[in-house]
Amino acid sequence: MRIDRYTIVLSFLLAAFAFSGQARPQVVTSSNQPVVQVAAETTAQQDRLVLGDVAEVRASDAEIAARLRAVSLGYAPNVGSVRELPRERIALAITAAGFAEGTFQLSSPAVALVRRAAQTIDPALVREEIERVALTDLNASGATARLSHLDLPPLIEAPSGKIEIRATVSNARDVFLPFTVFVELWQEGRVVKRFNATAQVEAFASVFVAAREIAANTRLRPEHFKPEIKRLERPLNNYVTEAERLRGMAVRHDFARGDAITTEAISSEIIVRPGDQVRIIGQSGPLQIVVNGEARAAGRIGDRIQVKNLQSGTLLQAIVTDEGIVRVRF
Repeated sequence: MRIDRYTIVLSFLLAAFAFSGQARPQVVTSSNQPVVQVAAETTAQQDRLVLGDVAEVRASDAEIAARLRAVSLGYAPNVGSVRELPRERIALAITAAGFAEGTFQLSSPAVALVRRAAQTIDPALVREEIERVALTDLNASGATARLSHLDLPPLIEAPSGKIEIRATVSNARDVFLPFTVFVELWQEGRVVKRFNATAQVEAFASVFVAAREIAANTRLRPEHFKPEIKRLERPLNNYVTEAERLRGMAVRHDFARGDAITTEAISSEIIVRPGDQVRIIGQSGPLQIVVNGEARAAGRIGDRIQVKNLQSGTLLQAIVTDEGIVRVRF
């Protein structure tokens, strides 16, 4: 009876070992499954986030490993933000990509953290773009303009990668008062950052100024004005930049020496009056003759008036070109 009892126990032990030996292939199969090892914290380099960005993938089959690394996890966070990836969210993304539950091993913290790789934008590049949009018209008009003030954020960060800077300013503004510039940072066809900057412009140009004190209603003569480099307080087209524009003009108010002569401060003066002796310049092609005449009407530069040729007595229509001079074309 004792021998039979030992026989039974021995048989039981042998059966147990045999069973454990049969289970050993299951362990081997499990170890051949792809392994996804998710990092606790990751820094994303691109806008789109894939599994390979946040995890180490190990698989004996290279194709399966590549498929796993390409599993989409959505967008990476913005610069300065943190995105949380729960373990369940990662597992669901892998399953949605065609990997059945139990066919892969996922090792992940309860929540993985993802930050976005950032770069600091050189303020000089932003300034260059703002100068381009804010100063182009002034410089094209003949002035020399620059930014006298530019208030940018202390730190300008953007996602890593190639960045395009675009700045816009409102056209309805006084260019010499502080104004707001709207700046956008573009990457791969989309805006990744927006911010505002405050700027102010100063410009200089050669304009005509009073060479001496000039009383109101004085008709301007060459000795009254001279060119000088002045800091502009308004757009250049408000100033007189060509001496030709001052011919036949009178000032509307008093001018101190050095005051810039502006277009609204001058008015056209009558420089020919009825009965004035004038020189009539007649021109036909390259041929030009000059005769004495008499004005029959008053006129300013550019006006058409009637004059009398004193030699022939003929009445003509002539254009006033200067004080005492009219021109006729045949």
